[in-house]
Amino acid sequence: MASCFSLNAFESHSLADQSSSALMDRVDTKYLIDAAELNQCLAELTAEYTVLEMNGCRGMAYDTLYFDTPGRQLYLDHHNGKLNRVKVRTRHYRATGERFLEVKVKTNKLRTSKQRMVLTGAEPDARILRHFLQEQLGLPATRMLPALFVHYHRITLLSRTGHERVTVDTDICFEHSGEHQRIGLPGVVLVEVKSLRHQRRSPVLDILKRMGHRPVSFSKYCIGTALLCRGRIKANRFKPVLSKLDALRAPREYRYFKESSWNLQLMSISLSA
Repeated sequence: MASCFSLNAFESHSLADQSSSALMDRVDTKYLIDAAELNQCLAELTAEYTVLEMNGCRGMAYDTLYFDTPGRQLYLDHHNGKLNRVKVRTRHYRATGERFLEVKVKTNKLRTSKQRMVLTGAEPDARILRHFLQEQLGLPATRMLPALFVHYHRITLLSRTGHERVTVDTDICFEHSGEHQRIGLPGVVLVEVKSLRHQRRSPVLDILKRMGHRPVSFSKYCIGTALLCRGRIKANRFKPVLSKLDALRAPREYRYFKESSWNLQLMSISLSA
């Protein structure tokens, strides 16, 4: 749980503070570290960063449901190295109860953009959803099916300059939306640093480098799919990350669950007419 890690030494910031620090022309850098190293890393950042606090909570639960075509075309686009690629997902912020439908686009210029719309009511209007997705994707939205559910806890740090944001994801779990099989990553922490493209100094990157960590390419959707479909789907491109996960989990084992305890209905949306 995110609450296991000490965040009391950090000063806090609000969501409004975070929203005002837009990072439009940015570089995203990801790291996988062992949870045992997280406290050491956080302890060295208290003077340089503040932590997001909402409703008295400093570790937020996130639920994300990714969509793909029946043949997992969006997964294969990423695996095959297509430069222009997209991710489609719904996201639920448990702290606020808000839900969004999001389309994340990465271009051949390594720029990432995200468009989203608020989901309201138990069953959002399918026509509005289809129109939004077709505008963003340029393909029939009815081809999109629920593909992978991801749950995790997130800590968000903001540099005092406002030029850098750091997300720390723990308790990452993946679940097939239709097969009721889950896999967790106990003891694995995903750290993502979003910084200005020409920023010269980053305290958190300096610390991670000193601790011996190197950047990794990590997509929750692709890695979760590769883990749950091992032997049934192409995954050569993700072998370095899968090997890193294998190393981090030793001597722990991945936790498989045959029955789901999550209510995916909250995250699902209907795109049918």
